[in-house]
Order: sequence, then C-alpha cells, then structure tokens
Amino acid sequence: MSRKPRIHVTGGFYHVTLRGNSRQDIFDCHGDRDLWESLIDRSIARYGHRLHAYCWMTNHVHLAIQAGAEPLADFISFLASHYARKMNLRKRRSGHLFERRYRAILVQQDSYLLELVRYIHLNPVRAGMTRMAAGYRWSSHRAYLGGPRPDWLTTCTVLRLLASTEAHARPRYAEFMTQRPDPTVVCGLRAGGDTDNRVLGADAWLASLQKDRPASQRTVSLDELISEACARHRVDETELAGSSRARKLVGIRAEIALAATTNGIATVSEVARRFGRAQPTLSRAMHRLKSKQAKKL
Repeated sequence: MSRKPRIHVTGGFYHVTLRGNSRQDIFDCHGDRDLWESLIDRSIARYGHRLHAYCWMTNHVHLAIQAGAEPLADFISFLASHYARKMNLRKRRSGHLFERRYRAILVQQDSYLLELVRYIHLNPVRAGMTRMAAGYRWSSHRAYLGGPRPDWLTTCTVLRLLASTEAHARPRYAEFMTQRPDPTVVCGLRAGGDTDNRVLGADAWLASLQKDRPASQRTVSLDELISEACARHRVDETELAGSSRARKLVGIRAEIALAATTNGIATVSEVARRFGRAQPTLSRAMHRLKSKQAKKL
C-alpha cells in the first residue's frame, strides 16, 4: 500500500522525529553526537533549511525545522544515510540504523512554534534524564538562554515571538520554560505512526494550506506517478525495476524520483527500493537531470 504524500510548505515549520531502527541507540558516546552535528551543518548548508531547535536523545532525535524550497525528505535522507554509513564503518556492522520513515508534523508558527520549542527542550526532562532542561548538553536550550550557539542553529525567529530584542526575549524564554505546558498541545506535538502526515494549527490556516497546495501534491501517489510516467514514455514498470541500465530507463527513473521528492510523495530511498536501485546511483541520476533542466531555463 502506498503512503500518503508528505505535505511540503516552503517556509513551513515542522516537528521532525527520527528514531533508531527497532528503537536501538543511535548515539553511544559524545563523539557520535559530534559526528551527527557535523553532518547537520553540511545538510543545512546543502539544502537551505533552517534549524530552530533540536534535542539529540539516545535512540532518537527531535528537530524544529523550517523548510526551504528543497523537499524536507531529501534533507533527512542525506543526513540519516551519511550518518548511518559512517557509524556502520566505525563500528564494523551493517544493516539499517534508522527507521525507514521519519515523522513530521507541520505546525502553525504564531500559535505553536513556541510550544514546539518547549516540547523539544523538555524531552530529556520527561524521560527522566535530567531534572532541568539546562542540565542536558545535547539540546538547543542553552543557546536560547545565551550560551554558545552553533552556526547552523537559528534562535532569533523564536526569540522575536517573545520580545523585539534578544536581550529582552531571553528572560521571557526562561520564564516560559518554567510554565506548565498545555497537555492537549503536548499530545498534538507527539509524532504518530508511519502514516503520520499531520498539521497542527487553526482551522482557517489548515484550510488555506489545502487551498494553496498544488493539485499534484493533494492527489498523486507514488503508484500514480509511476503509472503516468510509464504511459507517457511507453514503458512498463517491470522494465524500470529490471536490471537494464539503458539510458532511457535511467532517465525515467530519475524523472520519477525527482517529481516524487519535489512534491513530497516519496523519498529518494523509497523510490530506489521500488525500482531495486542503490540510492546513491539514483541520486546521481537525479542531479544530472536537474543540471540538464537548469541549462534549458
């Protein structure tokens, strides 16, 4: 059964959760988290998203991400695949490190962004790993209080929701963190199952999202996308999933993958598995197609 397409809103704020496969640990030591943060830096620079808050737990991570024009799925795929590859090499193991599908909830900025940041920063407190959020090293909470801030973290957007200057906003943020969160909001921010594709916001805002989204994002599934491409190019899906490396078939696979990721229908990894291809090979074909299309503009 095909999954529901992701909702991609350029400039939208997302609560992203990525877990270890079968809830296994993804970080064993401080060096693992240092490696993860170096890849966060590369991924942010590569895809143009903005990271507003984070928390690196032991077997999962939380991120508050503002999406750029590139699909969020590509960002997560790049980050997770590069980290998993380096960890498998370092620890001399194989297999999947992460669950195949991350969770993402689109949240309305004015109503829920502050709540999302608090939810992320209180994660280790709820888990009993620390008594206070400031006692946990691997989150962005300390940066919001005025501590060191990595270049890839953006704090000004959230702080400006509290005051016009960071100097006035920081004590208000500290006070906000001591207040009891609304239990209904906490439930709304929790990530759901594999088919999770939720949005959290006012009814009018949700309606405007549906109105503004392209029809292809609302209705097209990966199955339909493949069927349309096969009919247009007069090929059969079995040919695309076959062993042939014919230029025509390579181009069609890249075309499908590019459309799927751009419209939030599927990740590169999901399309690669569908056609029995290696994800890096399909990614290279996509980049060649992008370059070819750019030259025609």
